[in-house]
Amino acid sequence: MKFPELKRKTYANNMGVTGWAYAGRYGFERYMYTLQRITGLGVLLYLSMHLLVTGQKIDQTRWEWVMDLVTKNVLPIGEFLVFVAAVFHALNGIRLLLTHFGFLMAKPARPIYPFTVAALKQRWAVYLVFVVTTVVVGYGAYEFFLIAQH
Repeated sequence: MKFPELKRKTYANNMGVTGWAYAGRYGFERYMYTLQRITGLGVLLYLSMHLLVTGQKIDQTRWEWVMDLVTKNVLPIGEFLVFVAAVFHALNGIRLLLTHFGFLMAKPARPIYPFTVAALKQRWAVYLVFVVTTVVVGYGAYEFFLIAQH
């Protein structure tokens, strides 16, 4: 007896990188995850550039020239943006870990109508991440621009 060959259902990836960033019907938490990826890549890029610059064995005059370049013009604003990305990445990472281990998810229950959405059980944590990030970044901005004036 010969069995018919089953064809696997495949879906074309027509969206490319847009599909990576587009949350579609998944909701706000998916955008938070995408922002987590972007800030992680940004912090990693900054770390590699930072290690490259500070690891150079250069003479004192060249080092002062590099530090003068870093402390003036647009680079301090970029440094502040790295601070913002690092704060958000750390706080949202804690939220993602707690969600992943099930602490912020709803308890399993029978699917009885009306259904409850499990993602809404963690929505308060998303808002908490935004509030704490805003407070920490606000204090950091105060310190950063206070030091920058002197």
